[in-house]
Amino acid sequence: MNRTKVMLFSLVVAMLLAAVSIAPSLAQGDTLLIWADGERAPLLQELGEEYTEETGVEIEIREIPLSDARDELLNFGEAGEGPDLMITPHDNIGQLVENGAILPIEMPPDLEELFSESSLNLFTYQEQLWALPYGVENIALVRNVELVPDVPATWQEVTEISNELRENGDAEFGFLVQTGDAYHNFPITSAFGGYIFGFNDDGTYNPADVGLNSEGGLAAGEWLESMYAEGLMVPNVTDDVLFELFTDGELGMFMTGPWNSQRIIDTGVDYEISEFPGAENGMETGAPFSGGQGFVISAFTENPLLAQEFLFNFIATDDVMEELYVGRIPVFEGVEYDDPNFDAFIAAGANSIPMPVIPEMNNVWTAAGDALTLISQGGNSEEALNTAVEQIDNSIELSASGAVASVSVPGAFNSEIGCDEDWLPGCEAAFLEDQGDGIWTNTFSIPAGEYEFKVAINGDWAENYGVDGEQDGANIVLTLEEDADVTFTYDRATNVVTTEIVE
Repeated sequence: MNRTKVMLFSLVVAMLLAAVSIAPSLAQGDTLLIWADGERAPLLQELGEEYTEETGVEIEIREIPLSDARDELLNFGEAGEGPDLMITPHDNIGQLVENGAILPIEMPPDLEELFSESSLNLFTYQEQLWALPYGVENIALVRNVELVPDVPATWQEVTEISNELRENGDAEFGFLVQTGDAYHNFPITSAFGGYIFGFNDDGTYNPADVGLNSEGGLAAGEWLESMYAEGLMVPNVTDDVLFELFTDGELGMFMTGPWNSQRIIDTGVDYEISEFPGAENGMETGAPFSGGQGFVISAFTENPLLAQEFLFNFIATDDVMEELYVGRIPVFEGVEYDDPNFDAFIAAGANSIPMPVIPEMNNVWTAAGDALTLISQGGNSEEALNTAVEQIDNSIELSASGAVASVSVPGAFNSEIGCDEDWLPGCEAAFLEDQGDGIWTNTFSIPAGEYEFKVAINGDWAENYGVDGEQDGANIVLTLEEDADVTFTYDRATNVVTTEIVE
């Protein structure tokens, strides 16, 4: 199904949904398949059994990482291998919409009033709601109050505190941040005046204006570079490293979100959760990203009305929403929470910036993360951030132009030819070589077996081709009776890939 057909189908479904009751008749034997992350899947399995008892509709749950779910829906959805419903972070919405992979949500006004406005805004794209939210989130600063009694006013003050704690032998580190993580580093970037995307006159994001190497972005990079150069921060820092040091009293401050609330409590440290420092000649306080998670309806479902009924009449209820929000801030009126840290996280997110949902955001994470990792390893921050922005700009331009920089054959044999995993569109070991005139080819040694694969353009699933060169088409089957060298040839004119066993 191409994008135009999907969007027309979406409009038709939207009109149908608006025209019928939100409680269509339920047929015994109907089944809904839901893809959910490991945190939510067991709970949905239990809740699904209750729904089945009430309605006779079977609920099947597939546990799958959120990023994998997005890519698999884009890759396999049209071939009939996708879900009816799927949990996804809000920043995936733009890419899913642009690829015609999800349907709009036509929520009745009386139901819409029960959701927080901020949560609905997160999942609104092109003036249309695309998901039913169940939780929102933002990170905050966590402090050991014995080591850091007061919230630092600026990141420059964080440097001073870090030096004092080390010189006095009170703690090894005053502050650490997750290495190569643009999401957790953003409150530093924003405090100095940096940003991800600028804005157009109408208030929409301008993907041609990437602000990681703006004056503020470079100032944030310079601060990070100095912290690493002085040994006040170190590379290879993960959540586990942060919590171990914090528990041991060797770390004064770090960043995390409500999903780690219980873990913070379990450290046994006398802590406080607060807003972020600002920066001299920058902002008064650093702003974190705000984000959320919600349920989307696949554009490829055969049961759109049933899927929406499940969301409106079962998921969007006090009891179910109270079960689902755990680890996120609840968004549904009437849901009460007893987590002692949530109010502090909410206060810390008062100035949060919604993470952009435009598809171009997917071009940011890898390049920005690589730059931050390089800075942590002693690289020059200005050079690293300039390179990151150049990579982001080139990636966005490439996607918009339709030009081909790379062609790969992601599939079930990828781990056999040097990729870390199967089905990785960006794995260079599965790249074809440009022969000119739109022809790309390469030969791989593949063990005997039956495999499925597709063609991916420019290292991601945004543009992919299956059987007969169809965009988002069915997987191509490769059957090898014995180990063989197989030549793959892709023709840009037809988007068809052929295979030939080398004798």
